Amino acid sequence: MNLFTNANAEFTNWVVKAGLLREPFVLVDVGVQGGEDPSWHRLGDYLVVHGFDAIEEAIDQLRQRTGGVPNRHYHRIAAGNADEERVFHFNPANPTASSMYFQGASRFEASTNQQARSVTVRRLDTLFAEGLIPQADFLKVDVEGFEKDVLLGANNLLANVLGVETETNFGVSNAYPKSHFGTLAEILLEHHLLVFDLAFNRIPRASFRRALERKGIKAGPQHGGFGKPAMVNVLFCRDLIDESDAPSNYQTQCKPFTLDQLIKTMIIYELHGLNDIAVDTAERFAELLGSRFGAIAPFDFSQIRIAGREEQGTKSCASTFTISSIRRVGASRHRCALRRTC
Repeated sequence: MNLFTNANAEFTNWVVKAGLLREPFVLVDVGVQGGEDPSWHRLGDYLVVHGFDAIEEAIDQLRQRTGGVPNRHYHRIAAGNADEERVFHFNPANPTASSMYFQGASRFEASTNQQARSVTVRRLDTLFAEGLIPQADFLKVDVEGFEKDVLLGANNLLANVLGVETETNFGVSNAYPKSHFGTLAEILLEHHLLVFDLAFNRIPRASFRRALERKGIKAGPQHGGFGKPAMVNVLFCRDLIDESDAPSNYQTQCKPFTLDQLIKTMIIYELHGLNDIAVDTAERFAELLGSRFGAIAPFDFSQIRIAGREEQGTKSCASTFTISSIRRVGASRHRCALRRTC
């Protein structure tokens, strides 16, 4: 169910090795239990992480595990749309299912054993204004239904965010009358963040599993294709080409972006296996990129490798190959354009 990540992020590796960024890459991870995704570690010393979780034990474990790693900051704070103390429902049997909302009976018979805890909730915008966190480049949110509150409390922070990953679903409720996904998509669209990728699982209902058991059939992986999409992970990103070439597509004014933001956006694309968009972005903004890349040997976009999205059960495995069409159609022109700016 995790979003696809690229095991061969050669452009990212090149940018880091050549020292082409002039500022850190800031990841804000809300619901950081277990740690940030390891794919971000490709950014090396450029990466600055601010992780938040309402579960004290999760933060204590991360602090112990990464005590000697610079630029890793883990906060025993929940993010929301108000600065307050609030009841948090901790699930000791499955801590990842803990939530600000009490989890009632489920058609899927999930565990509902919960402990009420009082936790500190802060708006990300408050922490941003106070200087506790810097401007984020990427925001990840996974807080078991409380995602809307996190985003509503981060309006100023989102103004310059380049990408967001969030867990969501297509269900409706009193808190999400337009559906969970529809609500989050509407909030993020205000900041020109569009859907770029998604991954989801299916969970058969408990009555179906019981019916199988009555027939002497044990529910297994072969039954994973039953059920409507349940949990969905979605990647939202800014489309800098679209913003530059078709700003009228958006209801609010498109903001200018810096050269560092352009490079970071290409890194986000590549780390998520969207190499075609990274190459297209490089070609569209070759002159701007060349103003910095021209100082060293240019990256050979014709040799960029892209991970194949081959599903094996619920996991994606990466097989790599060279895209010859990139060499023929786009990358060689871009490579020459970079060289001309030297």
